[in-house]
Amino acid sequence: MSILLTINGLEVKAEPGMTVLQAAQARGIYIPTLCYLPQLRPAGACRMCVVEVEQMRGYPSACTVPVAEGMVVRTETEAVQNLRREILALILSEHPYTCLVCKVDCGLFHCGTIRKAVVTTGCQYCPSNGTCDLQKLVDYLEVRDLPYPISYRGLPVEQDDPFFDRDYNLCILCGRCVRVCQEVRHVGALAFVNRGQHTIVGTAFGRPHLDTNCEFCGSCVDVCPTGALADKRAKWEGVPSATVSSICPYCSVGCAVQAQVKNNKLIRTVGLADGPTNEGQLCARGRFGVVDVVHHPTRLKAPLVRRNGRLVETSWEEALAVVAERLGSYRGDSFAAVASAAATNEENYLLQKFTRAVMGSHNIALAAGFPDGANALELAHTLRDIDGPAIHEVREADCIVVIGANLKESHPILDLEIRHALSRGAALLTFDTRQTELAKKAEVWLQPKAGTDYLLLAWMMKALNVQRSTFNSLDLQQVTVRTGVVPIEVLKAVQLLTEQRVGRTIIIYGSGVTHYPTAVETIKAIRSLALTLGAGVIGVAGEGNFVGSHDMGVHPALLPGYAPVADPEARGVFETHWHVKLSDRPGLSYEGIVQGIKQGQIKALWLAGEVPPLPELANLEFLLVQDIVETEAMQYAHVVLPAATFAEQDGTLTNLEGRVQRLHQAIPPFKLAQPGWVSVSNVAQRMGAGWFYPAAAAVMAEIAAVVPAYAGANYDKLHLTGHIRRFEPVSPVQPSLFNLEGNPPCTSDAFPLTLLTERNLLYYRGVCLTEQVDGMNLVKQEEILHLNPADASRLGISDGRLAKVISPYGSAEYLVQARDGSLPEGTAFISFNRVSSSTLFPALNPSAKAYAVRVETLENG
Repeated sequence: MSILLTINGLEVKAEPGMTVLQAAQARGIYIPTLCYLPQLRPAGACRMCVVEVEQMRGYPSACTVPVAEGMVVRTETEAVQNLRREILALILSEHPYTCLVCKVDCGLFHCGTIRKAVVTTGCQYCPSNGTCDLQKLVDYLEVRDLPYPISYRGLPVEQDDPFFDRDYNLCILCGRCVRVCQEVRHVGALAFVNRGQHTIVGTAFGRPHLDTNCEFCGSCVDVCPTGALADKRAKWEGVPSATVSSICPYCSVGCAVQAQVKNNKLIRTVGLADGPTNEGQLCARGRFGVVDVVHHPTRLKAPLVRRNGRLVETSWEEALAVVAERLGSYRGDSFAAVASAAATNEENYLLQKFTRAVMGSHNIALAAGFPDGANALELAHTLRDIDGPAIHEVREADCIVVIGANLKESHPILDLEIRHALSRGAALLTFDTRQTELAKKAEVWLQPKAGTDYLLLAWMMKALNVQRSTFNSLDLQQVTVRTGVVPIEVLKAVQLLTEQRVGRTIIIYGSGVTHYPTAVETIKAIRSLALTLGAGVIGVAGEGNFVGSHDMGVHPALLPGYAPVADPEARGVFETHWHVKLSDRPGLSYEGIVQGIKQGQIKALWLAGEVPPLPELANLEFLLVQDIVETEAMQYAHVVLPAATFAEQDGTLTNLEGRVQRLHQAIPPFKLAQPGWVSVSNVAQRMGAGWFYPAAAAVMAEIAAVVPAYAGANYDKLHLTGHIRRFEPVSPVQPSLFNLEGNPPCTSDAFPLTLLTERNLLYYRGVCLTEQVDGMNLVKQEEILHLNPADASRLGISDGRLAKVISPYGSAEYLVQARDGSLPEGTAFISFNRVSSSTLFPALNPSAKAYAVRVETLENG
């Protein structure tokens, strides 16, 4: 039932629970404020929103007073405005707002400002000049002089952290940064320090942010109303000349970002407050790791062709002519293409179409897809069957089960949603061989041996009276022996799930499930458990367009929309649309392509995905590299085509929800770079295909015609919320039978340790963020080999020393950290990026999660 009140003589309708400030804002009535934000609990700290309310004493703050029926509010009386001027004058008396007589950039030198009293101008050297809330209020209230003496704090500017500077001389103690860190991020790295006139914002004991639990999400910087907190890279860029909404490409959450542009240059990215997946929040990668990638110093400027053994710049016309001529000799199975999970749907659709319709080959694969093997096809189908809850629904869950996913590192915004749920009192159950940050917060943490999660899930279903006949032979003692989990913990987990059956349960699984040999068994078990509990399921994919890449048919056995290559009817749909005859024989997987290059079967390769430098690439008769930066693979390339980044093109990405979202071009492509889909289309035209796509929207129109699930993904309709694609279920949803024997990773005398691996997703189209983004290596863990202290002692390896890790495929050297007693004996762990791990797993796609290895000490380590 609505509440009616009057504000400034206007009738206002409000909902119960709203404050006067919220009701006024909904009606379009401006009330100034410095501490209020919609996502934060009202604090009434700044007192700028004071108003008059009939029959109420004094001047209450509009952000804390709830609306009431018949309430009469006045917001702009002379008394109210004078009170606001007094409050603002007091704030400004402690704010170094003027550099009027000083021409030195104080951000570059250790010097204070020369202040000219009672003058409210001279903000030209403040990083928030033009965007400062204080400036806006000075103009709104027409403050022209200050009656109070000036008090300068003289605090040193703190510049010892990687991404932002802190000048608390500019701080007005509004508390926004403290509250967003506590209430929204649930981190609490910031607090008010000291008391009275000595109060400042800071960390516990004044430690650098790197020594706290700060995640460098940048939320504190984004909510600061002054220049007290400033982005290091963008603090002197000034006010952007344009802002464009887009999507962060790094992980499959698909966070909505605002790309801020000045002089055709991307100057910063911030979260969009109404983004459907992130509601304005970002992680360190999305907030501070984008600009340095887009404007990377090794960006490719122009096409390159190899002449006399050297790559030299050339025109697009010549480069395309060379590609078309050379590829004309390799039609059929001698051609292969490797796509990128960071590329747009449009690029990946056309690349697989080119491979099949122009080159006559099904040898198309992702650079970082599912591990090769018998399960690969079934795993791809799990992406087709996405029908889970939205990301924002996680916060409303009563119980959350996380299996094989280190979300704080891989998908931080999904991790944040879990924190929201935990703050409401939700229960958390985790399955992970390692003690992740979520495992530390869990009510029950099950620590199974690598690849044995499905056995625990099977026994739980037996305990919950599901398919008892199927699991009759499975007893708790057998499960605990095979998984290594003590019985009491298993029983606690069952009890937790039993208690939560009346509430909303969400199960989230990640690469700790999908990249094991037992992946199919585990996913079937997860889905059966979900049906039993009435739970939602979220499968966490890897890079930004991992789901969309599979939807587009970047798979040797699947056409777009997961149509089997071997199915004549499904194949016929594409033959009609593409006007070609397609082979009925599936192509080579990613690993198969590598073997084909080694054996001389693959003679020409279009490389659009990020791969480690492989000597085998030298075997190719023709290698085309399409990338945004110089890569080591280019040493073998015959032609190189410069590609546009996500900020330089229109297109779409599909996130882990199946949400198709728009990329909007924010800046022109760098030099002669162009979107990947344009390059593919131009090559096809020169090879006689007769393609014509005037814009990315035309490519999506064709996708929608051949993949019914994308029929609603029209560019004109893809607004901020995107389009949720859903495929028709192949069969009725019901509990699945699965193999209880499985095939967990095996060790041997020669390789006695199980090495668990985790891709750190700090890689985008040839750029390693920890190497190329200043400060990212301080925030994100380096490639360190983690050992159980007992294993390290037995091997004679001390903490901080170099050790050699040897697998059946190769070897690599890593620094050792032997402090993690929670890591089971006989188990090692490393987080890696694909390039550096290539010597240890040289199969081009080191995407499995566990390997049998041995670790040796180095004499000079």
